[in-house]
Amino acid sequence: MASQKSSPIDARVIIAVVIFFVFYFGWQNHLAKKYPGYNSKPSVTKTNDNTAVVNETPKNPSESTNPTNTPTAASPEPKKTEVPIEEKLFSYQNKNIEFQVSNRGMGISNFKILRYTDKDKSPIILSESVNQKLFELRSGPNRDLVVFEIEDQGNGHYVGRTQIGDMKIERDLKFLPESSSFENTVKIMNAGKSSVSSLSFYIPDRIHTPESTSFLFPSFERQDFYIAHSGTSERINLNHAKEDVNKDYKLASILSLETQYFSSAILDQSEISPEASVHATLSTKNAIAELTYQMPVSQPELLIKQVLYAGPKSIDNLKKIDPRMAQLFDFGWMEWIAVPLLYTMKWMYSMIPNWGIAIILLTLFVRFLVLPFNVMSVRSMKAMQKIQPQINSLRERYKSDPLKLNQEMMALMKANKANPLGGCLPMLIQIPIFFALYRVIGSSIELYQSPFGLWITDLSSHDRFYVLPILMGITMFVQQKVTPTTMDPTQAKILAFMPLIFTVFMLQLPSGLTLYMFVSALFGITQQWIMLRQKAS
Repeated sequence: MASQKSSPIDARVIIAVVIFFVFYFGWQNHLAKKYPGYNSKPSVTKTNDNTAVVNETPKNPSESTNPTNTPTAASPEPKKTEVPIEEKLFSYQNKNIEFQVSNRGMGISNFKILRYTDKDKSPIILSESVNQKLFELRSGPNRDLVVFEIEDQGNGHYVGRTQIGDMKIERDLKFLPESSSFENTVKIMNAGKSSVSSLSFYIPDRIHTPESTSFLFPSFERQDFYIAHSGTSERINLNHAKEDVNKDYKLASILSLETQYFSSAILDQSEISPEASVHATLSTKNAIAELTYQMPVSQPELLIKQVLYAGPKSIDNLKKIDPRMAQLFDFGWMEWIAVPLLYTMKWMYSMIPNWGIAIILLTLFVRFLVLPFNVMSVRSMKAMQKIQPQINSLRERYKSDPLKLNQEMMALMKANKANPLGGCLPMLIQIPIFFALYRVIGSSIELYQSPFGLWITDLSSHDRFYVLPILMGITMFVQQKVTPTTMDPTQAKILAFMPLIFTVFMLQLPSGLTLYMFVSALFGITQQWIMLRQKAS
């Protein structure tokens, strides 16, 4: 057993960390690929002769299948409208949001979030689709588009009315600018003699392709379906799906089509539980995704109540709308650490309004938090160093009897209160914090396009000049050099490559995460220097 002089880090610990790191991301990719969804059940297509609706093509114009994209020989193609009904648009804009409401389904088009921009410095546009509009209303299995006569109440409040046969529909759509959400109420009256069996709302979007899918150069870009249903939930990563996704759900309560920082969602508040389906067409040139929220029309009178959301994924804002909306965040299995870390950073930001400084303060907070464990580690290492000659003697004496050697070594370490794993404890504590922070930076809108200073203009994006990853690698290398050790040559060679491996891995990760690693390594160097001075005195 190699001895170490006041060293809180052992080569085997670093190797274990790297193995854990690789296993974690490999397992995440495996789960995402294993559960993308399979073919949904086919539905029977019906015709609708009412003149108050418009029949449009399915979500994939190149296919002549039913609305769920499942071929059904008995299902006729939807009929075509001879004369299209003229579209009327009602515009709304404030300093943060811009959108238009169409009389066709009262769907929302060109929903722009003006506070944020994409890589081309253009406003973020949610739910881009040529076939459907965000939250539009359709009827029946034919996906007949319900056309409304809309009355503009002002300030983003719209009331639409229409009639299909004897059934009357009134939709009240009110935008709440303070939360970027809509109150949506649909009243169904005199539906007893109507042939309409269901009403459906839609969340469409084109599927975004990540810049990089390499393991060594991972991308934070992602696009997910999120469905809360029947007391459970499911998240489908569309960027890992290898085939078209078609899946149905019962008793749905929350539906969302989202990226890592933005979301379009429906929260059900009705007395009758709706059904839901998700579809993603990946096999065509213009890949599209679609969420369908379907409410059965099973009563003569029916009231549908929903909260519709389109905007950034701010945890405080979503909780203010409804506590259940916080489910849209995907912090993974480290949520119990990630959420406190996020709120700790937000508190630090409230004192010094710079997210880079907040990350630095969080790093120091974490390092001071584990400092007692570092002290325990040093003491354990010193105890191990003290009994090292006796351990070497035992190895020589019992070299032909491994079992007896183990027993004698354990007894010796117990008598001297030495623990060979003591050096691992601080590292094991910091591993979940690292992964939790990885999730926080990759999911929190607070860090999206937030500058730190100088060349770091976006803490959620990688350092485009690679200064921070290189500085982090240098500090890790220096930390190795200032940490006295008596490793065998094999261990020393493996450990020497760790700074290079971490540097390469951090090249494409967010600069906020790299900043955390860099400051943590600087703290480690300072800590080791102080401990060495105390030992010398």
